[in-house]
This record gives sequence, structure tokens and C-alpha cells, in this order.
Amino acid sequence: MQIYDEVRLKALFQLLRTEADTYGPVIKREIAAALKENPSQVHAVLEQEFQQQTPLPVVQTLEEICWDDLSNGFARFAEKINPDLEEGLALISKFIETATVRSDITAPVDAWATQLRIPLLNAKNYVEIASSISNYLFNTLQLQTIPVNRDIKDLSFARLLRKKRGSNVCVACLYTVLGQRYGLDCGLIDLAGRILVLLQEDKNGQSLFIDPLDKGNLLTETDCRQYIESRCLQWSDEFLIPLSSRQLVRRLLANMIFTLNKIHDERRLSYVRNYLEIIKN
Repeated sequence: MQIYDEVRLKALFQLLRTEADTYGPVIKREIAAALKENPSQVHAVLEQEFQQQTPLPVVQTLEEICWDDLSNGFARFAEKINPDLEEGLALISKFIETATVRSDITAPVDAWATQLRIPLLNAKNYVEIASSISNYLFNTLQLQTIPVNRDIKDLSFARLLRKKRGSNVCVACLYTVLGQRYGLDCGLIDLAGRILVLLQEDKNGQSLFIDPLDKGNLLTETDCRQYIESRCLQWSDEFLIPLSSRQLVRRLLANMIFTLNKIHDERRLSYVRNYLEIIKN
């Protein structure tokens, strides 16, 4: 097994900075092996070597090492019969910000769920449950929902939790993962491009719909039908079928492709297209 000491790692980073065009693939394999063997050491040497600003070739190589490895993560996600939504959200977040780890998602969601415990336990029905969650997200946390994705960073769930602003889909997913912690029958529906949170009450079978773009405004099925009619579309009960975790991840990846296409970022596009094919297949 190759031993990657501090001197060797520094030499690899310097070669990458000056000889990336000639020896890039070879150096990339070496650094990937070092990351697999001892990731903390690699990052420590990196910070020591480039205290002010990491050179672009080094940044891009580290990104691509992470992105190559994510292909395996998306494959494992796609193989599962009922994959975990948070796992998929973490994979997408890690592509956007390679330093992301799973705890960047679970820790804040767990903390927010804890703070919601008393309001949810005191809620008498699903209307009060939905109102309590929305009030906490939009009034207490001051969450901001972005209607149009201009940057793929808006599609990072981890960044949403940190910055408290993100895409409509990410905010809708936040309702779902919070609800799951309390055993709520909670999912997302696609109302002709409009993502809503669905709360299904077991007692009487009535459904409630939450609009993340409208600070958690509550809608009924009648409201949903009227919206579809206003779009000159034909209503179908399939609109009310919750999206699977796999479908949600596919949608986020498709949104990323749309956004990257507009700025002609072929480097990142090639990876995201590959991830989408993995999920589809």
C-alpha cells in the first residue's frame, strides 16, 4: 500500500498546480488514493500548503475526485426499492458543495424537529400541524423560498438548512423530512410543475396541501382542481399521487441540468447527466 506522507502530498499538489495539463490524470489518481487512505491528512496538508487561495486546478481535481465517487453513491441509492430521501438530498448537496457530510443534514433537521415537538404534540388536527410547521419555518426561522433557480446552489438541501433559503423543491422536502420524524403521512405532489406538500389524515381521509412558495398557505383538493383548470389543463387523480424519493432526486438533477445548460457549464453537466442516467436506469 502506498504511503502518502506530507512531503509527497505537497509535491502532488504543486505538480497539479503547474503540470495539470500534462500529468493531470496520473496526479488525480494519486490524490484520489490518498483521500481514500487518509482524507483528514490530505485536507490538512491542503490547508497548510494553500493558506490564502487554493489554485483552480487543485480545486477542480478535488471536485472531480468527489464527483467520480458520487456515481457509486447514486448507484447505491438507485438500487434500493424505497431509497431514503435524505440520502438522495445529501448526494446532491455533496455535488454542489463537496465538503458536505450527512450530518450537515441530519443534525439541523433533528434540532428543528425537537423544537417543533411541543407545538405538534399539542396540535388537535392536521390543519394545526401544518400551521405549526409553516409558522416555525417561515416566521421563526425566517426561511426564504426561491421561486426560480438561477444557481444550482439553490438546489442544495444542506445549504438550505445553513442559509435558510433555497428552491421550492428543497423547502417542500424539508416539510417531508420533518414530518417523517413524527410519523406523519407526508409527501410531495407535482401539480403540473407546482410542487405542493401533501398531508393525508387517516381519520377521515381528507387531504391538506401546503404551498411552500406561499409561506405554507393551506389548500384543499378543490383549490388544486381550480388551479389545474386555470392552466387550461384536464384534471387527473394522478396529480395527487405522491412522488417517490427517486422521482424527487431525478427532478432535482433535471433542475440542475436546466440551470447548468443556461451557463454552458459542460464540466459539471457531464457529471449530472451521468447521475440522472444512473437514477433512470
